[in-house]
Amino acid sequence: MAKIHNGFINKNLTNTFKDTGLNNFDLATTKIYKGVKPMWEQLGFESDDSDIPNQSIYWNNIIPSDYTLLNKSGITIEDGDNPANGSKTPRILYKKIIINNQVEQIWDDNYYYPTLPKLDIYGNFLEEIDVENLYGVATSPITNLDEVDENLILNVDFDQTTTDNLIDKTNLNKIEYNQDFELFLDDDFRIQTDTLIIPDGIETNNNEQAF
Repeated sequence: MAKIHNGFINKNLTNTFKDTGLNNFDLATTKIYKGVKPMWEQLGFESDDSDIPNQSIYWNNIIPSDYTLLNKSGITIEDGDNPANGSKTPRILYKKIIINNQVEQIWDDNYYYPTLPKLDIYGNFLEEIDVENLYGVATSPITNLDEVDENLILNVDFDQTTTDNLIDKTNLNKIEYNQDFELFLDDDFRIQTDTLIIPDGIETNNNEQAF
């Protein structure tokens, strides 16, 4: 009898996500296009300038995770005045944040994203963040659930309660949800499924989804 699986496992990939916090998550590909749809189009940028790594507006020119607002020009921390002077209580050493709203307040090392308005001397934004124009939230294909594109050949609708109800909005495909299952041979040596397939629930809370 031929083997269904040869048992080969790449042990170098074992526990790849052990210390990343990615211990309980769902991964899904929701759209497929004919041809290539570059990242700048996926993210809703206006031109392919955002796809060139040496450009400041390159889509992946994002600050490191350990950056804070102190990594912007014009924002510094300095030692406070001598606490022994004046009426400040308790009389302990302290730091004060100095914000200069007369400078551009750009990120260190030429990082560009996230693009934020200037801060005033009190730490408040001087204007509102125009999220839609900056990041294309409403129109970018990567977040547009109702995208219309002649090259779109699969668009999975996850606005369902279980995996049995998944549909393709393009009406080009019928979706069948498969899980791992065990096989056995019946008395006539026919392959049978030895696992009860139960549909999985789908997260309906937008705040718990990928975007």
